[in-house]
Amino acid sequence: MNKETLDILMYKYHIPYLVAHKHIIPYTHLPQSKELLRDIRNYTQDIKLIEDVYLTQYNEFVLLTDLLLYHGYSYNVNYISNSLGALMNRHVKLKSKDLIDLNNYMVTINHPNRRRRTIKFIWGLMTPEERNRFINDYLLDNMTV
Repeated sequence: MNKETLDILMYKYHIPYLVAHKHIIPYTHLPQSKELLRDIRNYTQDIKLIEDVYLTQYNEFVLLTDLLLYHGYSYNVNYISNSLGALMNRHVKLKSKDLIDLNNYMVTINHPNRRRRTIKFIWGLMTPEERNRFINDYLLDNMTV
């Protein structure tokens, strides 16, 4: 246990030594699950791949459009499908929102200056299997044509 960390917790935040030593510090040193580590590795490798391909051949708008179309979003009527709604409900902040609230949220994040952030937001909510299917459907199929 790091003495500086304990000092910060005890003096800056007024947390008793016993609470910090027995209840806080042990959780900061737990190993992460293999699934989480796999997801992090998959996210970083795959986001680099799709950004390399999309940002050299197309642009951010095309990538965001493909991601939203992959989940059934319709730009014409601003309709959030059940698939996109279920994906967005994975986020802690949006967990209990209905489709109307999610649609309003989608309007707020779908601005030109927030495209890259929205791409990473959606990509982070996807599972590694969903990311692989997206790459197979949108990248590999277009490369063979």
